[in-house]
Amino acid sequence: MHKETSIRLNQSLRNIRLTSLFKPEDIIPGIEATTQDEVIRVMLEKLALRYGIGNVDDAMAEVKDRIDKGGVGIAPGLVVPHARLPQAPRLRLAIATSQEGVMIGEDLAHVIILIVVPVDMPGAYMQTLQGIAKACDRPGAVEKLAAMTSAEAIWQHFDSGGNRLPDHLEARHIMAEVVVSLRESDNLARAIDLFLEHNASELPVLDEDDELVGVVTTTQLVRVCMPEYLMWMDDMTPFLNFEPFAEVIRYESSTWLNDIMTDEYAQVAEDSPAILAMKEIGSKQTNYAYVLRDRKLVGVIRLHEFLRRVLR
Repeated sequence: MHKETSIRLNQSLRNIRLTSLFKPEDIIPGIEATTQDEVIRVMLEKLALRYGIGNVDDAMAEVKDRIDKGGVGIAPGLVVPHARLPQAPRLRLAIATSQEGVMIGEDLAHVIILIVVPVDMPGAYMQTLQGIAKACDRPGAVEKLAAMTSAEAIWQHFDSGGNRLPDHLEARHIMAEVVVSLRESDNLARAIDLFLEHNASELPVLDEDDELVGVVTTTQLVRVCMPEYLMWMDDMTPFLNFEPFAEVIRYESSTWLNDIMTDEYAQVAEDSPAILAMKEIGSKQTNYAYVLRDRKLVGVIRLHEFLRRVLR
């Protein structure tokens, strides 16, 4: 029964309009509440009264926890907090606006869109986020919404153009910016420095055209420092002072990445279903999937962030 229910709920997000998830009655133009907790509680109470989402205090704690972890601001003036609730029967939205602005977490919010999601709809929040982003991507859209005094007018804004949720998440929807990378011409010394500086376990290697040609991992670094024959030795007494590492240090500036990088890495096209990133990560036994446009690197999906967004 649980499996059938999950399938039914997830299918309900296919080919649907964003405005099917809320009504004008779920919108509060010019909300009078002035603090984060007041705003969130008013919005949750509205959803609880109209749809039944379970205990409001529990929902409040869930939303606040997510706000404290950050990441609810998706554009200047626009914040989208959410909660996954076991008692929520359906995906629902509530909207509040404030011309003066309300601090939600670290963001000054003029438009607050609260998403309540059943716990067994793992991709629903991110799919809804894409629909919201599309509806608010025009210059001045947030300011225009905040100035509206009619709930119906706000609803019409989101309904204009037949804005729909994507049928599924694509890799580009969940990828992050590539903060650091290596070049083919870099040496092992450069790789070690970046591993330590950025606390990374894997770094992409790009050619002069920004095309991904390989990756270097800390596991490969260990293999360079500890040749395979050492792995089979029972007596490590001759190497207690890290003698193999001395050899690596001696030649790190003349060891080129071409000699140690691998072309066995997880990769997905930017418009491919995001679930393929998880498949790639699992099959390659890594924590990163690189997102490509043709061969150019445009983003990275990190396993930890993927799991947080989809499972929590």
